[in-house]
Amino acid sequence: MAENILLKARIKSMAMADPITEAAGLATAVWTDLPLTLRDDEVSIIDQDPEESEVFSHENDVAEDYDIVGTGTTVQGSFIKISYDDLVTLLGGTKVGASPNEKFHRSGMRALFNKALKFTLKDDSTIILVNVKGFVQSSLSIGFGGVQKFPFRFKVLPGASDWNVDIIW
Repeated sequence: MAENILLKARIKSMAMADPITEAAGLATAVWTDLPLTLRDDEVSIIDQDPEESEVFSHENDVAEDYDIVGTGTTVQGSFIKISYDDLVTLLGGTKVGASPNEKFHRSGMRALFNKALKFTLKDDSTIILVNVKGFVQSSLSIGFGGVQKFPFRFKVLPGASDWNVDIIW
């Protein structure tokens, strides 16, 4: 019987940890749950199209040589139902005051997000991105039908220069 490859990936939960720099770090990573993700905004892990280079001669119509250079992988989606503590972690800034009067003071400088991400799927399998860097934005739609969401876009990077792994599934 043929091996089953993931056909549909539905998220059960998403978590973050410090970047994982070696295979042994998978077992020791300390994962912290992240907020829910918005179903209307698909969470996508996408290889970007590579840059192509062709060399042509005057004498021939077809390329004499062809080369590609990868442009990386990105993960993007949107968080919803974020707590004040999550805002501080994901956007930068500070939480001021105590419940029920606490407020979030967003910093004028955007925070660089650099973590490992783990997606636990509905079938309990996982997808681990060992090192991502990027940002989380705020999109505060105010009014009837408005959803306060926090879109994210992270570049997927290898764990380390001597451990050239970026995604494990």
